[in-house]
Amino acid sequence: MKAIKTLILILTMMLTKTPSHAQFNTIGYVKKHSISKKKSPQETTHVASVDSVMKADSLPPDSSQDVLPYLRASFPLKNIQINSRFGMRNHPVKHKTIMHNGVDLAAHYEKVFSMFPGEVTDVGHDNRSGKYVTVRTAAYTISYCHLSAFWVSKGMFVNAGEVLGVSGSSGMSTGPHLHLTTKKDGKVFDPVILLKYVRELLKNSL
Repeated sequence: MKAIKTLILILTMMLTKTPSHAQFNTIGYVKKHSISKKKSPQETTHVASVDSVMKADSLPPDSSQDVLPYLRASFPLKNIQINSRFGMRNHPVKHKTIMHNGVDLAAHYEKVFSMFPGEVTDVGHDNRSGKYVTVRTAAYTISYCHLSAFWVSKGMFVNAGEVLGVSGSSGMSTGPHLHLTTKKDGKVFDPVILLKYVRELLKNSL
């Protein structure tokens, strides 16, 4: 009986000497965060129909107050010359026939202008598009790719005709030019549609 009492006394003394922080060495649940790979602005798997694109440009006859804010427009360059059109083509770097989801405009290290008012939603660089700026307008997103420099930052609001950066040959490119990628609801469509739209707006504003 005396031995049992002695053992209890020893155990009690050991417990009282244990540091308080040692009682909390438990392993908690660590929340996992998924990391999604950022897509190049030129990447897409869907092509918008011409009808769906043109519908976004159509407004009721009595909506003049709605039209006025969107009449501001600008060409992306001082001079427009298309070097490579939207559609299937022989890729100049990969040397195989693949989809060209935009247009290439002749541009030799010159200022690049926002075509419409909108918010800069992305400014970045990747191996395909090089340096690029993406602007979200009222109905579309427009990406200006292969820049040598950008003059805007994400979250900025830009007006039509405001300088976004300088054209160049960054990314997967064989020479200086400006690549435009235009999307509606995440689907690419031919940027020439918007280039013609800008031409009509500017012509009618004279």
